[in-house]
Amino acid sequence: MRGATIRVLVVTAAATLFAAGSAQAYCLFRCDPTEDHARQILENLLKQRFDKPGKIVEFKQTMSERLEMHATGEKGYEIFFNARVEFPEGANLECKPDAAGAVPEGCSPSKHYVTAPRSSDPKGKQYIAPGSTVLFDEEYRFYEDPKGWKGPDGNVYSQ
Repeated sequence: MRGATIRVLVVTAAATLFAAGSAQAYCLFRCDPTEDHARQILENLLKQRFDKPGKIVEFKQTMSERLEMHATGEKGYEIFFNARVEFPEGANLECKPDAAGAVPEGCSPSKHYVTAPRSSDPKGKQYIAPGSTVLFDEEYRFYEDPKGWKGPDGNVYSQ
């Protein structure tokens, strides 16, 4: 009797998963971060880096990979992507270079735009001219968290 009950539970669980029909339904334990998560992080970080709104007009994941930090055993996941973002109003207008090309203090002259800077990336605010479209070629690293995956924006993402 007990064996029959277990079989019924297993069959019922499997049927429920197949009936749900989404990739999310197949994640019983820990699902990997998704392209949608990376896009949400880009939206969040754009608001932090730039003082005027940007509109994501194209977002494409180019690669992903699982990571394990051997020294700590911590698990990670990286999503690489390309995105095009329009800035109808521009951004960080106070950082506009003068006629000689010099930028105000606290601003960066770099045209390499990133949302999750590392030590080698531009320091300071970056000027974006009104009507410009900026290309982002980035990767976001997620770290395993008891509730899902912690993204570079500090939020935890799960299915």
